[in-house]
Amino acid sequence: MKINFIGVGAQKCASTWVHRVLSDHPEVAIYQGKESDFFSTYYGRGYQWYEKQVGDASAVSAKGEISPSYFADSDTPSRVFLYNSGMRIVLLLRDPIERAYSNHLHVVRQGYFSGQKLSFEDGLANNPMYVEQSRYAKHLARWLEIFPEKQVSVIFQEDIRDNPKIQARNLYRFLGINEDHQSWFLEKKVNESIVVKNAKLDQLLKQFGKIGRYVGGKRIVEAVKNNDLVRNLRRNHNQIELRQVVPPMREDTRKHLQEELANDMNELLRQLNLKKLPWQSWITLRD
Repeated sequence: MKINFIGVGAQKCASTWVHRVLSDHPEVAIYQGKESDFFSTYYGRGYQWYEKQVGDASAVSAKGEISPSYFADSDTPSRVFLYNSGMRIVLLLRDPIERAYSNHLHVVRQGYFSGQKLSFEDGLANNPMYVEQSRYAKHLARWLEIFPEKQVSVIFQEDIRDNPKIQARNLYRFLGINEDHQSWFLEKKVNESIVVKNAKLDQLLKQFGKIGRYVGGKRIVEAVKNNDLVRNLRRNHNQIELRQVVPPMREDTRKHLQEELANDMNELLRQLNLKKLPWQSWITLRD
């Protein structure tokens, strides 16, 4: 069975939530590592390698993976179409300015940007992709040139935040699977602004989790993660809020980005046939 759906990003737009609410659906087989990055990074490994990443899917209706690197990659849409012209595309979007700031937190957390100066403004000067990945209309245009609109589902992170149950049902309907499934992760939130103090301890805990899921103990792993002792070890002794280290975005920076992305947001409205967007920067821009 070919992979028949992919989540393409954008980066830092609730892809973890989508992955989790699909992972425990009985009609779905999904790459457990979440991001295979096949079409953007590992395309040279071939289809056989790609399909093996998801594994056996003989008893499911939907087989897929989520790789946020796909959305802004110029080669990916045509590669996906060549592999499966009927592929269903799940696109996640959020306030593009908040996405850029979240992108910065992620880069700092991963250690790709370090030093004494960790402000968002320093990050912008260092990494042009913060803004580039927030040009949603520009990248969506490449997908809509190749795939019909009915094969592309756009979900806003703000709508997931406000009503996760409805968004999960919409996602299940789009993939043609049972809409009544109640995922254990439905109301959960992912803290994107945490950095670990002891990387070795964090890696050890994650490795135990991977092994547990691999041998079929996903529910046991989640029970252990939610154990008060384990949560206390991770949260109080090995984690720090990144927002204590990274200053908030300056207002002049926010205004500059609103102006920089204004045309793209207007084009996104046209592409999606909407009258408004569900994020604050758009509202402020229109005012």
